[in-house]
Amino acid sequence: MASPFLLLFTISLSLLLLCPVSFAQRRPLLTTAYYRKSCPRFEQIVQDTTTNKQISSPTTAAAALRLFFHDCFVGGCDASVLISSTRFSQAERDADINLSLPGDGFDVVVRAKTALELTCPGVVSCADILAVATRNLVVMMGGPFYTVKLGRKDSLTSRASDVEGNLPRPTMSMNQMIKIFMSKGFSVQEMVALSGAHTIGFSHCKEFSSILYNYSRTMQSDPAYYPEFATSLRKACADGRW
Repeated sequence: MASPFLLLFTISLSLLLLCPVSFAQRRPLLTTAYYRKSCPRFEQIVQDTTTNKQISSPTTAAAALRLFFHDCFVGGCDASVLISSTRFSQAERDADINLSLPGDGFDVVVRAKTALELTCPGVVSCADILAVATRNLVVMMGGPFYTVKLGRKDSLTSRASDVEGNLPRPTMSMNQMIKIFMSKGFSVQEMVALSGAHTIGFSHCKEFSSILYNYSRTMQSDPAYYPEFATSLRKACADGRW
């Protein structure tokens, strides 16, 4: 039986799937049967792709989940984070906070889209692929299954300037984090559940090194951290895993 935390995380992730409605002020007609006639093998193709990708690259689940989160929190779950920059415009994926998004997350969407184009060209959106692929990978990691409604449309625009202030940063205070999540319609409890999704992957020491080393002239680390916790983090980062 799934733990209460996993159940709460799944509920929170399901709420994240409603982002196109609440964030972008649109009302797409989402339904589980959206591709039943136009692309009946959609679910199976995405399932096969995500399974094969996760087996060959075990970091895929964490990569896709983080990519999905970063997509949804900026303008809704519309795949705008997948759009590349041009010489005229810098896209979301090239905003500083998105530069560390792992390639495996992008790759699993590209692989699924390529396979789907051979079966039902021009039908399935990348936004739906990312949503379903993330769900499949969460399940593979031991999380509960949850239903994903379909019918999202891919964004035609992507601006790096839209990212700032919409995504939480590791250096933010608790109040700042709560403010961001509440602006998206999430409670503190749901914020904790969604943040806990990082347990699927791992954190990079460079993201929080500023609060562990030489924090001030009189303190080595941020006093807001429990001393024992700060010490354990310094030990974990001491072997060069940055």
